[in-house]
Amino acid sequence: MKHKLLAVSAILIAGAGAWILYTFPPGQGSYYPRCIFHATTGLLCPGCGTTHALHQLLHGQIGAAFQSNPFFFAVMIGTIYGAPSFLRRETPPLFMKAWFGWTSLAVVVGWWILRNVI
Repeated sequence: MKHKLLAVSAILIAGAGAWILYTFPPGQGSYYPRCIFHATTGLLCPGCGTTHALHQLLHGQIGAAFQSNPFFFAVMIGTIYGAPSFLRRETPPLFMKAWFGWTSLAVVVGWWILRNVI
């Protein structure tokens, strides 16, 4: 019973968040959180643009979402891959491989550097 309540609560919260993000574009409201790293350094972090990407994706604008943050799509693929295991309260086997962790770290750091150089 407790797990069902938690699942229903999560779905309701995600739905409300999606509605807010769909209805109110990022950049037009002060209620969206600002990136502390960007505000402090002027540089983009790997997650900068994710809110805009989600907004565009909710409106069916896949190309615009990809332009806002291509890295978000890689994270989405990983989330979709891991979802069945997470729902069974397991860790996906691939996520436990050392090479996967190091490769993920290299990709995140590489993306972080690349998006600020180009």
